[in-house]
Amino acid sequence: MPYCTSCGREISSGATFCPFCGQPTNENVSTIPAPTTTSDPRGSLVSGLSLLDAREIVMKKKIMSMREHYDFEDSTGRKLGEGGGNFFQVPARFVVQSASDDSGNPVQEVMHIDGKLLSLRHEFKFYDASGTELGSLKKKIAKFIGQEYWLEQNETEMMRVYGDFTAHEYQMAVNGQIVAQVHKKWISMRDQFEVSIIGNVDPRLVIGSTIVVEHVEVTRRNNQGSY
Repeated sequence: MPYCTSCGREISSGATFCPFCGQPTNENVSTIPAPTTTSDPRGSLVSGLSLLDAREIVMKKKIMSMREHYDFEDSTGRKLGEGGGNFFQVPARFVVQSASDDSGNPVQEVMHIDGKLLSLRHEFKFYDASGTELGSLKKKIAKFIGQEYWLEQNETEMMRVYGDFTAHEYQMAVNGQIVAQVHKKWISMRDQFEVSIIGNVDPRLVIGSTIVVEHVEVTRRNNQGSY
């Protein structure tokens, strides 16, 4: 099996991008795995500190903030990154940064999300740090049962996002296979969402979709004046 030279994880031979770090594989594949461990500030060696390397992410919403801000942590509470945007910015825009140094400070942009102005439906475009478009997430205008988003790449539907968005329980599927799940932890002082990436998908698409869904829900609640 080949390995991605960007993050060192094992990937399938036919993959066009690394499902763990999101980097294209055409020039980033090696048959020798690169090291993925790094020093933890508490002294032990750990792996998976990168936001794009994690498969289990806890997304925590900052309370009492003028900005719509989320912190990303692993299951032990170690900070992986953060994402935020301005409540009053039209159209909405979010920037996601990784926290790959020992102090947990954001050191580089992972992706950014731009909302579309004057759209009949919610639509958001995802871009990598260099400005290359990763995909476009749209909310379906009408469904008889429930709500649904879909993500397009090159104007072709690539991923569905569906479930109970009001209860913050939803899934993401590619070709009918669930690749990620989101679950809200209700016993908390802050809104917390468990994001599990369980399939072959660019993690930036999962992170971006989760931010967009929660942003749309926040906007809906604010407009209705209730939860």
